Amino acid sequence: MNSTTNTSFISPRKILIIAQSTVTQLVRMKVFWFLAPIALLFLGLQFFDVFWYEGPEASQPQQELQMHKNLCLGTMMLFGSLFAIVSTALLIPRDIEDRTLYTILCKPVPRLDYLCGKLLGVIFVIGVAMLVMDLLLVITLHFRTQEVLGEMDGFLESLGWPDDVVAQKKADIAAHGPTLTLQFGVLAHFFKAAIIAAVALLISTFSTSTIFTIATSVLVWIIGALQSIAREAFLNDDTLGESTSWAAKILGTLVSLIFPDFQVFEAVADAAARASEIMAADMIKIAGLAFFYLGIYTVLSWFVFSDKEF
Repeated sequence: MNSTTNTSFISPRKILIIAQSTVTQLVRMKVFWFLAPIALLFLGLQFFDVFWYEGPEASQPQQELQMHKNLCLGTMMLFGSLFAIVSTALLIPRDIEDRTLYTILCKPVPRLDYLCGKLLGVIFVIGVAMLVMDLLLVITLHFRTQEVLGEMDGFLESLGWPDDVVAQKKADIAAHGPTLTLQFGVLAHFFKAAIIAAVALLISTFSTSTIFTIATSVLVWIIGALQSIAREAFLNDDTLGESTSWAAKILGTLVSLIFPDFQVFEAVADAAARASEIMAADMIKIAGLAFFYLGIYTVLSWFVFSDKEF
């Protein structure tokens, strides 16, 4: 049934109802229960001593804790991104197959509300899953940090260093434990997964194949992760003329508008793993960038979806 006569005004109530239904639908999907244990398994491995380090013994604790965070944050990023792609790619085809979509659009429910509800449901489930993994990360990292500090007490005292130097060294180790900076890294990966879900939603509105949606979304994910590196290398090429350089900059800007630049989010996550200082301006930047991409891809999805006949 054609629902082009539906109002285009956004209804928060309808969006929340669809989002709630989407959450229930996602929880029942086998893909969720398959990916979640994998993520939890990787986090559980942090209880074991599986790392090897090079360099002075006094620098090993920081390396160990940084490796701990790198593995955990990497697992969270991988789980969030894969779940965002696979789950979103299955939503609209599943609703069409079950004829749920026809029932929803006959209510009437504006198509923009339907898409926003679906995306909000996916983002909510991703957020809950990452929150659980974040709690596991904080707990395991806390106990690991305390264990490392206990092991280093005797070693630092045996070196005969002054008390202020020992205190500073222990403070450096503690800085690699659970901190607000680490939460910024988790938030950066959450924003990244939300954007990937919006990309997958856009592709699913015109794709007739779930496999194509998943493959294309993964390709966009890869392009988004590498585009800043390729753009920098291309713009710094001395063999390019001035006119070519300007054309490259314009092309790079257009590519950035079409494909999200995930390097910005990765930079924040890497800084969090290294316990580097992350400025509030950086978090405002990635939050604004995330909402920009979410808005752009949702509107594009609406334009494509509004032309479909159901």
